[in-house]
Amino acid sequence: MRLTTLFSLILLSTVMALAGPRHYSSNIPGDVNADGDVNIADINMVINDILKGTGNTMCDVNEDGDINIGDINMLIKIILEGPDIHITDNGMYMGIIGYNQTLSTKELSLLDTTTVTGFNDFVESLNTQPGRLLYYSVDKALDALNAANCPTNLQNVAVITFTKGLDQGSLMMTDKYDTESEYAAALNSRITNERVYGRPIKAFSVGLLNDNIVDETQFRNNLYALSSDSTKAMEVNTMAEVNNRFQAIADDLVSRNMSETLTLIFPGVGTGTRIRFTLDEIYNNNVENSQVYIEGTFSLKTRSLTDITYHGLTCTAGDSVAATSVDGMFVTLVFDGIQLDSEERIMKDQIREWYWVEDQNNWEASTEFSASQLPEIESTYSSALVMLLLDCSSVLDQDFADLKNAANAFIERMENYNTIPGLFTVNGVSFQMVAVDGGTFEMGVDSAAVEAGLANADELPKHTVDIASFSIGQTEVTQELWTAVMNNNPSGFTGDPQRPVEQVSWEDCQEFIARLNALTGKNFRLPTEAEWEYAARGGSKSRGTIYAGSDEISDVAWYYGNSYAVGADNPNYGTHPVSTKHGNELGLYDMSGNVFEWCNDWYGPYNEEAQANPTGPESGLRRVTRGGSWFSVDRDSRVTYRNYEAPSSRSYSLGLRLAL
Repeated sequence: MRLTTLFSLILLSTVMALAGPRHYSSNIPGDVNADGDVNIADINMVINDILKGTGNTMCDVNEDGDINIGDINMLIKIILEGPDIHITDNGMYMGIIGYNQTLSTKELSLLDTTTVTGFNDFVESLNTQPGRLLYYSVDKALDALNAANCPTNLQNVAVITFTKGLDQGSLMMTDKYDTESEYAAALNSRITNERVYGRPIKAFSVGLLNDNIVDETQFRNNLYALSSDSTKAMEVNTMAEVNNRFQAIADDLVSRNMSETLTLIFPGVGTGTRIRFTLDEIYNNNVENSQVYIEGTFSLKTRSLTDITYHGLTCTAGDSVAATSVDGMFVTLVFDGIQLDSEERIMKDQIREWYWVEDQNNWEASTEFSASQLPEIESTYSSALVMLLLDCSSVLDQDFADLKNAANAFIERMENYNTIPGLFTVNGVSFQMVAVDGGTFEMGVDSAAVEAGLANADELPKHTVDIASFSIGQTEVTQELWTAVMNNNPSGFTGDPQRPVEQVSWEDCQEFIARLNALTGKNFRLPTEAEWEYAARGGSKSRGTIYAGSDEISDVAWYYGNSYAVGADNPNYGTHPVSTKHGNELGLYDMSGNVFEWCNDWYGPYNEEAQANPTGPESGLRRVTRGGSWFSVDRDSRVTYRNYEAPSSRSYSLGLRLAL
């Protein structure tokens, strides 16, 4: 080796040492000495190999079969810019940057049960130092997202930044900007305009206002600049709020972890005909009430739907979709990558087709379209890239331990990314809980309804109730689930395990719930009467219907008219499998009809005072039941109707629904 080359290598090593550490995770290209970082030690190892000619294959960083200055140049690039992230498997990919005067980085890598310990260990290894490279850390996080070789089913791309102060020193790390405001504006432009494999970047900023911050305006401007929209800029006052925000962000990302493929089969029509497929429930046959639909113009020549607009959903199929097959008069279109804006799932039985009739200036329902003949909607888990940025400046002080706890709780939540929120499985049987946002509603009825004979006196007086957020079973507890937990089936109407369990007392339900909680580690319970009525009405999405989801009882309920009056010899006599009628606004089924449902409350009179999360009387003789049953008449199936039974009572019309 020439002396000049040797001198250059030594000089280069010295310069890189003076540049300070840039830490990156192990299992990435460039970690020559396998110590978990790519830094000056790896360069020194390559230089040593070149000088001694030992031919260590680990030093062949660029994998060209030779060990020379090219490998050192590759290491410098990795240290200064970060490595290219190679991702091949689907799933949740997370990276973490702890920033103060330097960046400590765990590169994007798969987060699952086998790797979560490594993420937790990285968080625990972080330490506080003076300085805060806030802008620079966001810049590097965006670089990492853009460098990733993404899975084909990428759905979420997110940056979550926590800070407890203003930027300090980022301008020293780049020569692109002259002022902090210029750097912040550039980052906001990147967040707003850049796409990662066609996906927008969701940027959340959580700022804990520090008493030492003089320029609070700049602090808030930073939060807005580092978020993708104003709703994602969050100023908080305590570390407990930081943890809550992290959990809310995780829930937001997890709720968008699945996309759906919808196959539509419908009769072909003339070229230029406008077609609309509504994907939500239509009331009073008024298509204009739909908030979720696919609309386009049919081309007979190409057998395709063109000029497509998506309302209330996103879809990767594009603005023109050609038929995948044509069978006689019927055309099949496939729409991939659908996600509803409401974060709910498409219900096949709600899909309807409409034609625009020019001379009537109105939509007309298709009589040849049958939702029941459609293939099942396919649900596919998506992948995500998430960068978590943590302020590790000295100002955190005693809050730093709480920040680490919040970060690890976020990691734990994101570890379960590819699971359906609220889905639980016990002994091979799955059941779905539905999150219900809290709110305020008027419980009971007014006196006019009682005077008109439309309601009972015990539904008086109408009173204001505040309800906190909770979860409730999407369906009544089925015989299948009861058997999985209790190893018995007390029901009288058997033959289909998806029928609701009945012949269970309130006391039986308590034993069932105790065993369920032991199996799941959760705290399931019966809903309070107020929670039950709030959910049956549709919660914050309520349309004020008489029954749970409709003013037409036959749309949503198995009741006297279609389940008892038919006679005992009719196959429709008795209970029916859950969720075979339409759901209500929250996607809850059979809250009117099928079986009465136990509530947790003792039965007692209402009072007119406003209440928050009422739990009923402290004692009593009978427990509340709600919702009507398969032999209840219309009047007894209303969302406000109250019933009661002794806690030991059992009947063919009495079951339960879980709350959490």
